[in-house]
Amino acid sequence: MPANVESMFSVRQMPWHREGTILEDYPGDWDEARKLACLDWNPVTSDVYAVSGMNADGTAAYEPVTGWKAITRSDTDAVLSINKDTYTVIDHGEMGEIVEAVLAQPNVRWETAGVLDGGRSVWCLALLDEPVELPGDISVTLPYLAITNRHDGTAACALRATAVRIVCANTFRAAELEGERTGATFSFIHKSSWRNRIEEARQAVTGAPRAEVRRYKELAAELLLIPVNSRQRELFVTEFIPMPPAGLVTDRVARNVEESRSALRLIFESKTTRDIAHTAYGLVQASGEYLDHVRTARSWETRLNRTLIRPEPLKHRALSLIREIAAV
Repeated sequence: MPANVESMFSVRQMPWHREGTILEDYPGDWDEARKLACLDWNPVTSDVYAVSGMNADGTAAYEPVTGWKAITRSDTDAVLSINKDTYTVIDHGEMGEIVEAVLAQPNVRWETAGVLDGGRSVWCLALLDEPVELPGDISVTLPYLAITNRHDGTAACALRATAVRIVCANTFRAAELEGERTGATFSFIHKSSWRNRIEEARQAVTGAPRAEVRRYKELAAELLLIPVNSRQRELFVTEFIPMPPAGLVTDRVARNVEESRSALRLIFESKTTRDIAHTAYGLVQASGEYLDHVRTARSWETRLNRTLIRPEPLKHRALSLIREIAAV
């Protein structure tokens, strides 16, 4: 699937597709961010016309279609969609207002923003300055708040807490799917009353994720206090990636199992887990990194399903196995 990016900016990090403007620092405000992302046009409405007959000179005669309107780009007049006349546009200036109102802070860190598919989809992504810090773990988790807006009539303007850094059509869709799975999404239906739902949106996208983060921090703090020696760590590796019974395993399968085990062992020495490798939390982190980023996937869709859309049963198994091994 192509990136499908018309324009965008990204702070400090070059996207995989190597398109867009790369900034050294965050835009000063949403007006600046809009311009950098080339979102300084807006979706606007216009009448929809249909042929009603012929004029005396032989040319087609047109008349407005009652009950419908077109959504077009204010800069190019390109038609983005046809919708019923109850459809209310949420424009690009209002997208920034929604994020600022929900976060209740003026200095939003705009991480990325851009235009996809000729303007039919647009997004902006704010960095939530609420890092999850755990004792003994030098890394931090920085979640995002995204607002995605589809002008093609296929979806609402949606606000969601996400761990996905949106930079293309793939990650745009991944953030949507993650929001559906976690429930940390609030949709502003394209109707005139959308402004009355800001407080409801705040509770939906910040309250639930913060409660989930608290539970995660409590579990992580508990696991960080459980020491794991080299013998226990190796036992975890061999139990987590088991070898099929003797007599039922081919040389090729045995070789693949050993390669997978070696890949997991290398993660313990990587910078992401090195400082916590001898704790139960380190085993959790390493197993998650292996499952999400190292384990072979047949396709991008397979990896997306594993990491974002469906619960991964092997992650639950990893936690249960870690508790068993820590007690040995």
